[in-house]
Amino acid sequence: MTKQRRVVFARINRRNSTLGMRPFAEDMRALAESRLTTFVVPATPERPARAWYAADMRLAMGDDFMTGVLGYSVVDQKRYFDPDSWSWIKGATEDSDAASQDTVVPFAVDLREHNRWVAFTTTQRIQPASFRPAFGQVLSAAAQNLNLMPADWECDPVVSQHTVEEWIEQHPYVKLLRRTVKFSNPGRDLDEVRAKMRAMKAKRATEEYAAYHSQVLDVQAEAFWDKLQGLETGDARVQMESREAQGVDAKFDSDTKTDETRIDDYGKDLERGMDLVLQALVVYAGTRPPRPAV
Repeated sequence: MTKQRRVVFARINRRNSTLGMRPFAEDMRALAESRLTTFVVPATPERPARAWYAADMRLAMGDDFMTGVLGYSVVDQKRYFDPDSWSWIKGATEDSDAASQDTVVPFAVDLREHNRWVAFTTTQRIQPASFRPAFGQVLSAAAQNLNLMPADWECDPVVSQHTVEEWIEQHPYVKLLRRTVKFSNPGRDLDEVRAKMRAMKAKRATEEYAAYHSQVLDVQAEAFWDKLQGLETGDARVQMESREAQGVDAKFDSDTKTDETRIDDYGKDLERGMDLVLQALVVYAGTRPPRPAV
């Protein structure tokens, strides 16, 4: 069987602006040409600082898509074996600040205004929980340096409607639903929750719906499904808990149930990796219904 790699899908959203926005493709081209798409994650007691770079960004497929590589460098010490003394201890050492095969991944972006999908591969050291914030941070940093407003760019997880429907069908006894709404663009999509967020200048709002003791929520109610809106565009996060017969609750989190697929392994060939990720993104974009630009 051919070795394969995981490809995860997400969406880029530009947030916190009341101004009219330039076309998404125009901004992405400006960021790619700037060579400012870098961000340093400060060191912690558990981990040294990481310098993330989005590079090799180029247009593809008639300028409707863009490919690139996101990665970070690792400060490490190399120790060379000393054959004269037959010793590791006496071998010379050398500090290096470089990436490894596990710290760089290819990605592709759908530049069309109503899409803005992102596809990327994963490694042991770069998982969706690290790629998404890092990609958003390098884009935000470059946008800020170029005075492109809004400068708050986020790479959000996306979950297809059928994924949610399948989970609820398998776990219908939902006793808790927690929804976090993100502000995609204050000028549009002003439902009641976002209107309140705008009035309070809030970035996030969380609602929680819990069933009565020993009861469950009505998953057939229109109001229940209304709270699941926004998952397909990355504008909301939903967490659910369902009561199971075995007494152990089943849990759903849209941050970890994201859309994904598989591609052939590209080994160390990042050029081939970009091509394969692009192909996967083109197929994915073709399956998604048109979305309004925000």
